[in-house]
Amino acid sequence: MKKWAIVLIILGVAGLLGWGMYQKFELISPKGSVRQTAKDKEVVEVMGFLPTWMVGKTIEYGDEIDSLVFLGVEIDGEGNLIWDIQGRKINNEDYLKIKNQVKKNILGIKLFKDKEIDKLLASEEYRQKAIEEIKAIVLVAGYDGVNIDYEYMGDANRLLNDDFLSWLEQLRNFGVGEVSMDVFANTVIKGDTDKIKRLMEKLDYLVVMGYDFHRPGSNFAGPVAPIGSKPGDRNLGEVIQKIGEGDIDEKKVVLAMPLYGYEWQVEGVEAGSRVVGGGSMVSYRRGLDEYNSGSNWDELAMSPWKSWSKEVTKTRNKRVLVNKRWKTIKENYVETEYYQAYFENERSLAAKLDLAVGGGLGGVAFWALGYEGTSGEVWKLVGSKIGR
Repeated sequence: MKKWAIVLIILGVAGLLGWGMYQKFELISPKGSVRQTAKDKEVVEVMGFLPTWMVGKTIEYGDEIDSLVFLGVEIDGEGNLIWDIQGRKINNEDYLKIKNQVKKNILGIKLFKDKEIDKLLASEEYRQKAIEEIKAIVLVAGYDGVNIDYEYMGDANRLLNDDFLSWLEQLRNFGVGEVSMDVFANTVIKGDTDKIKRLMEKLDYLVVMGYDFHRPGSNFAGPVAPIGSKPGDRNLGEVIQKIGEGDIDEKKVVLAMPLYGYEWQVEGVEAGSRVVGGGSMVSYRRGLDEYNSGSNWDELAMSPWKSWSKEVTKTRNKRVLVNKRWKTIKENYVETEYYQAYFENERSLAAKLDLAVGGGLGGVAFWALGYEGTSGEVWKLVGSKIGR
């Protein structure tokens, strides 16, 4: 009770502070060649991830999503929840308004530092402390469950080890409601099937983060969530194939889809050119507004992309001979720069929804709420694809 009292005080203070196999759109499931029709579709869970930096910048969701995941509150290696400026948005008025309108509210707990995750899992004291603090917030703030987003940057399969599975079981048995967990696509593609099954025994939903196959630091431009790819490159089709062939409970799997893409400065106009600089996020709305008109279509990845160039005036140093003496002067010159954007549009998102529904998955999720803009087009598409 002391810990809950402490949490109540913290919240009060915070409140004051204010793929593989497809033919065009005829996607084929590894478990069979017959696609589901809207009439045959089972209930598909729709999750929406709301990052703290998008609070107050979204539409007021209601029936569009089943579960609103507030992501969230960070935890440290000693099991302490971190109430920084982002975590305190748990009491933000804009967030609370949406929270009161959706069916289920899930508290996202995040930790992205490998050493801190190891530290947490190595100590029974820290593990128990983390569970107690998480449960206190769930009870005090009225959440229906918890989403665990622990991301090992060095090894995508580290979370399949016994120490993490043991902690997850402790959390589930502590009565925190629905428990879901986010994993990289590579955790499913490359992970041991039996370990994945053991992980899923501890969960209500396994959320596969089906994006960032290409990212700002990639060597080549490319789609953020390709359905198919050239040999050697990973894709979403492999995720569905692994689930089907591994006899993994697909009804517990949620495929998280991107409402964004990226743009890079590249070497040339050819698709998938080598990146020479930058890499910035392109929201779903921005992609439609700025790049969709006149864009190209990648039939393998099932993704739109656009390439363009611009002339840029730059300055460089030049050595010149003046009165028999060498001097360095500034010289202006014009250089052609090339850019490429891979983004999402209605066609690519429809293909991913078909992939998830055709594979019999239990749900779809979207990162991140607010990136889609305010028109509601995305949610009409989602509703039509899952039979709502």
